[in-house]
This record gives sequence, C-alpha cells and structure tokens, in this order.
Amino acid sequence: MSVFSLPKELRLQIWSLAYFSQAPRLVALRTRPHDENHSERALCPRYSPSPAPIVANICHEARSEAYHQGRKAGHLVRLPYDRLFATDQEATEPVEEFFFRFEIDILYLPLEDAHVKHFDDSPDAGMLRHFRKAINCDTSRLRNIAVTQVMSSGFQDGSLSNTLRKFPNITRMIMMIPEGIYDQCKSERARFVRAGDRIVKMYELDMKLQSQDLSRFVHVQTDAATLFMGSLAIVPYGMWHDWTN
Repeated sequence: MSVFSLPKELRLQIWSLAYFSQAPRLVALRTRPHDENHSERALCPRYSPSPAPIVANICHEARSEAYHQGRKAGHLVRLPYDRLFATDQEATEPVEEFFFRFEIDILYLPLEDAHVKHFDDSPDAGMLRHFRKAINCDTSRLRNIAVTQVMSSGFQDGSLSNTLRKFPNITRMIMMIPEGIYDQCKSERARFVRAGDRIVKMYELDMKLQSQDLSRFVHVQTDAATLFMGSLAIVPYGMWHDWTN
C-alpha cells in the first residue's frame, strides 16, 4: 500500500513525524565568493551547503509540510549580510534559508579546509557570530556544535570562547580532530585533548558567571570526531582522551 493512497491528514502526520524523528544532521556554514574589499564590520554572504532534512526531498507535499513544521518550530535560519559587497546577482536575490533543528542538529564551522574565506573565524563577523544574528529564529537555543581549530582556540585565540558565551544552552561540543594528528608525536595529541578540555571548562565557567551562581551545575558533553564523507565519525572517548597518558 502506497503512502500516497492514504488520506491527506495521515500523510501530513507522517511527513511531520519524519521531519522531527530524523537523526541529528551535521549542518555546515560556508561563505560565498564575493567582493572581499570590505572591513571586518561587514557580514559576508553565507549559506549552508548541507542537505535539507530527508522528508523535504520526497515530494512537493512532504517538502511543504517540512517547511511548515520547520517555520512553526523556529528551525528555518536566514543569515543577513551586507548587500553592498554582494555580486550583482546576489544583491537581487532574497537571503536563502536553511533548516536547523536546534534541539538535535549539530552546527559545523569548517575553518580548516580549502573553502575558508576571509573573516570566517572573526570574533566580530565570523561564522559563529553571524549565526547568532540569524533572522526570525532564536539561535541562543543552539545545543550542539562541532569545533574546529581546537588547539589554537584552546591555547592562543580566545575569540571562540568569547563568542560561545552568546549561546547559553550548549550541552555538547564535538572537537574535530585535525588531519595528520595520528602521525604527529604523542605530545601534540595530548595538546589537542587539553585544548578541548580548556574550551569546555571555559564555557562552563562562563555560564556559571553569567548566572551569578558559581554553585550551579553546568556540564557539557565532550566528544571528538573526524569528518568522513560529510558525516561525523565519533572517536571512542577512551581512545582519544587516553592521549594525555
């Protein structure tokens, strides 16, 4: 029996259930090519190349229901940008929106690959700060984030920690293992673990300070992962955390 032979009311319930029950998605941000002759105060044109939830690609009815449920739940993200530095075509196009289910999806900021553009890691106009300024949704609900540039963020540059303070509901941070770390010396792998721990502890302390209650229990789950065919490959905790031994 085909699902399309069911009454419309049942089909809509199926599409809605499929939308909310899909496993957590890894949602990346990218910066479009644009005129880079602008200051760090201007927001670059950014988008998500990640596929929409599966149900949005089944048929027109399923896609419409996915957008309906996503809009109602505040899951449709639109990132504004300064049109002054857009191309002629982009200047006439509306700001595109993408799905992000704040309860379970994972925000991924790829800052260590060939697609990185200027200001992507900026504390004022970078990807994470830009995500915070999304239109028509409450991005402070962000719970899961995949962190790149772990060692520099943990020991050298505090801009990540400064920006994470704007997201008070994070419960899970996934430290992205850089390529080649398995070929490096043991001390470098241990440094990666300590950097990840430092980022998490700084965030937990910041949340206590913001609540003005140092006795408040704040716990962020920490994982480590590599990127495999566009998905996260979680590394067992005992394997990567033992790098400090």
